[in-house]
Amino acid sequence: MMNQLPATIHCLWSLLILLCLSVDVYANTSATKPNIVLIFVDDMGYGDPGCYGGSLVPTPNIDSLTEPGIRFTQGYSVSPVCGPSRVGLLSGMQPSRIGVYWNPDMGAVQMPKGHQILPQALKTAGYITGLVGKWNLNNPGWDPMPASNYFDQTYDVMVWEGDYWPNENGVYKGVDDRNYGSSKQSGIWGPAEAGEEYLTDRLTRHACEFIHEQKDNPFFLMLAYNAPHSPLQGKREHQEKLQHIESEALQLYASMMLAIDDGVGQVLGALNESQITENTMVLFISDNGPAITSFKGMPEAWPRGELLGSTAGLRGHKGTYYEGGIRVPFIIQWPSAIPQAITCEQAVTTLDLLPTLCAVAGAKPNQLMYVDGHDITSTFLPGNTALPERTLLWMSDQAGAVRQGDWKLVYDADDGEQLFHLGKDPTESQDRWQQEPKLARQLKAALSQLQAEVPPPITPRKSR
Repeated sequence: MMNQLPATIHCLWSLLILLCLSVDVYANTSATKPNIVLIFVDDMGYGDPGCYGGSLVPTPNIDSLTEPGIRFTQGYSVSPVCGPSRVGLLSGMQPSRIGVYWNPDMGAVQMPKGHQILPQALKTAGYITGLVGKWNLNNPGWDPMPASNYFDQTYDVMVWEGDYWPNENGVYKGVDDRNYGSSKQSGIWGPAEAGEEYLTDRLTRHACEFIHEQKDNPFFLMLAYNAPHSPLQGKREHQEKLQHIESEALQLYASMMLAIDDGVGQVLGALNESQITENTMVLFISDNGPAITSFKGMPEAWPRGELLGSTAGLRGHKGTYYEGGIRVPFIIQWPSAIPQAITCEQAVTTLDLLPTLCAVAGAKPNQLMYVDGHDITSTFLPGNTALPERTLLWMSDQAGAVRQGDWKLVYDADDGEQLFHLGKDPTESQDRWQQEPKLARQLKAALSQLQAEVPPPITPRKSR
């Protein structure tokens, strides 16, 4: 997703102007810099939280972030898969700018020299930074970006995914052990032994401990739950209340959702106990759309291709560039600056988080940074001040999408190119390519421009 600007310098100056305006807007809102808690969940569908129409399980704590708070109905991840979505969020730039297109590219991620990622930028503004959970910017065997180099404190770091219950040795495979991932064993209800702690609860506990430890300095906490990503492993205490759900896979997914919502409630409670709720910005966002049951370690009896979670009727799922793969829950609460409930229908993206959080923190971006996102603090104001017009882009090496206004082009090496009008057809059911060929070519040209600017994938497809 990139701004429609002809040169990097022009982009940088526009960003700096927006940051200055935003700092002025919020300078009188609070005497101190806001604390920032970014809750980034994994594979949760757009339609899963109750505030987005979800009905699988109640999510009262997630929903409470909108009262007051701002709920974006067209919030996007930069990618429909885990790894590139984190690169985009933390760097503020299109992952393809550094050769990251798909998950296999994550083994060799390196930021351009001098490019500060989000925690680094916030440190320059006096923030204490902490990471709890999924990092995903490096893989074992190639470790140019260990999380501890970027955050002041780290807990339960996962490169890819982790088991939700400890093994017989008390180890959560994939967590703080440099394993590439989990045991891949789905279909587990725990605990196996009394007193074992569910991983989501452990991440929540460490997040709350970090919050309670902060006193004199503003802080940035990235709480990156790996739930409800596979392996599907749930809490036995939830089983009885979930028996009405026919699919065991979906029962486990629902249990994982319940644990996330409980965790959000505990984090909000920790902020309240520390008496910092009013001046803390809490963001709740998913990294991509919901997965389907096609992963390793599934019980043989489970059906393949079952959608986990809800897209609220949107087409697609994780790994696709239809709305169901890239549109995600996207909520921001900041009581001292957003005192009322706001619903924003403007399109925003996780690329916008770096410039936005730098703006509210008073952090000035390093001049070597290339930022593709926009500062979206104007949407916090009553009336949702319009953001500048821009082109939103998503791209892998063989598929992608581009959006301008309500028009969206989706392309795939196998399915070809399709054109949709999201305002009239949010479920992307009516291909308008034949009716609007000129517009389709225009959108394709915007995509071709980015393709000409970026390097090939770090990991060649033949090596994947």
